[in-house]
Amino acid sequence: MKKGWLSVIIPAYNPEEKWLGKMLDSLTAQKAEYPNVDIIVIDDGSKNDVEWLKEYQGIKYKRKRNGGDASARNAGLNLAKGEYITFIDCDDEIADNYLAIIFENMRDGYDWVSYDWSCDGHKEWAYQNFNILKVNCAVWAYSFRAEFIGGNRFDESLKSASDQKLLDAILRDDCKHKHDHRVIINYRWAGNVNSLTHRKARGEFTT
Repeated sequence: MKKGWLSVIIPAYNPEEKWLGKMLDSLTAQKAEYPNVDIIVIDDGSKNDVEWLKEYQGIKYKRKRNGGDASARNAGLNLAKGEYITFIDCDDEIADNYLAIIFENMRDGYDWVSYDWSCDGHKEWAYQNFNILKVNCAVWAYSFRAEFIGGNRFDESLKSASDQKLLDAILRDDCKHKHDHRVIINYRWAGNVNSLTHRKARGEFTT
């Protein structure tokens, strides 16, 4: 484990260069101020041309056989060496102070922190639960201490909502945690035909 390091796990299936590239550009630019960041991109057997990812500077790239989002996130966890862990979906956007916010919280000794997020730029569209133990149902709206996650992994039998199942299993009140109301992620919905929610709506899978 790398003390004081953050591992950012990004599962990618048929990613669009204009979106994932933009996000990686933002991450690598923020790394100039926060160099202790391990960016891990797991290519989950993409059918699209992702050769550009292999040459991308400042990231760890691993291709695997297609197994779904849960499988890709587990592969990322198995490669992660950071003391802290967070996740990003390959088609979403991050705040310009994304790394600053996460490091600020995790360096304060929290086991996990949840964050506000927006949907297509609208914070009011983003669902937030009033339950402090599960304010959000998406794992990308959290940061964790790696030891807190431990050996827990995503259920690879689920094609969707595996992050909700993991969160139900690990989020506890008997540890140091908080909710940060700053927005760190913008979820892209409109026109994002490759998102899990769009693919599920098309009937590509049911679980």
